[in-house]
Amino acid sequence: MTHDDENSVPSDEDALLRLIADLVARPSENPPGEETAVAEYLADRLEASAVPFAVETYDAVDGRPNVVARAGDASRGSVLLTGHTDVVPADPDEWSGDPYTLRREGDRIVGRGVSDMKAALAAELLAAESYLQSTDEPGEVVLGFVADEEWGGRGTRALVEHGVDADYAVVGEPTDRQICVAQKGVARYRIAVRGRSSHSGRPDAGINAIEGMHSVLTRLVAFDEHLREETSHDLLDPETGTVTEIKGGSAPNVVPDRATVTFDWRFLPGAVESGEPSETGEAAAWFDERLNDLLAGVERDGRPIEHDVERIVFARAAELPTEHKLVETMATAAADVGVDASPVGFNAATDARFLIHDAGVPTVLFGPGSIESDAHTVDESVRVADVADCARAYERVLTLLLE
Repeated sequence: MTHDDENSVPSDEDALLRLIADLVARPSENPPGEETAVAEYLADRLEASAVPFAVETYDAVDGRPNVVARAGDASRGSVLLTGHTDVVPADPDEWSGDPYTLRREGDRIVGRGVSDMKAALAAELLAAESYLQSTDEPGEVVLGFVADEEWGGRGTRALVEHGVDADYAVVGEPTDRQICVAQKGVARYRIAVRGRSSHSGRPDAGINAIEGMHSVLTRLVAFDEHLREETSHDLLDPETGTVTEIKGGSAPNVVPDRATVTFDWRFLPGAVESGEPSETGEAAAWFDERLNDLLAGVERDGRPIEHDVERIVFARAAELPTEHKLVETMATAAADVGVDASPVGFNAATDARFLIHDAGVPTVLFGPGSIESDAHTVDESVRVADVADCARAYERVLTLLLE
């Protein structure tokens, strides 16, 4: 990345921007899952660090690597700074410049993944180095750079399965420098209605699956309205059930024998009556049962509608109490570097769920950029000052938690 004297920044920000530029320059689109180049760069960068990191690289899934680095004395406490190396695809024809060449526009930097979340990765790495080099008896810092967050979170699942051990974790997702302590879960389903095909000139000889799907959709829309009215959370929007895809029909002159929709149910922490189960299967089965009950007996013109319900995605909701030590310490760290950070919610699922539920590691999200305005957009960008603020806040929270 180049910048003229008018856009010059202090030397520490120069180092931050150079690292971000190097990360952005190594495309890591998912799909298809091309994190190898950026993971190899991070591993080499950590191996070459003045800090004696113990660096481990292993396949998270299908030859796609996680990079984990440790330094410091774990007996004094341990903090995991983590984030994902994959980014969503970018169409160069839609961008005003090369998505994979970082450029500066005023007070912002532009490039695929700067918000979600390569700027945060760079901030975490430099913050860890600064803390470890400036502290006489540092606690342990673990850097976990993982694959496949955008499509299933298999990188963080592998991180947990490999035995990540930390007292606290901070994920650098784009929270606009606020402290995300609660996130929704998602139960996503493919619902198929079965009919019988016939020539459209004799429609009564068939069973129209699209017309049958109309009855299914009526129930799903009513269920969405029920969820919105009956659920609430201090930091999150109510639960929702949204039809996001629909397919049906094979030809313009054939009564369709099959129609399918995708139904996306975003639910709150504690949605399961008995609380948030530790086992994914137990929680998922509870949602399966509710949806099957909802569609039981669905009919059209007095005729039962044959249908199948298949769960295709399940991600647990997660939250940390706002009075938790990690939340309060993260707020103090942010305030110490001039950022007014408060607890907020994320109306989406993130890798924090694996750390909270499966590893038992208290986890917050804190990072530069906005999930609503910056992440996944054409000409994705983030404010330079916000990235620098996060780097300083990460270093400060390490100091406070590892005293």
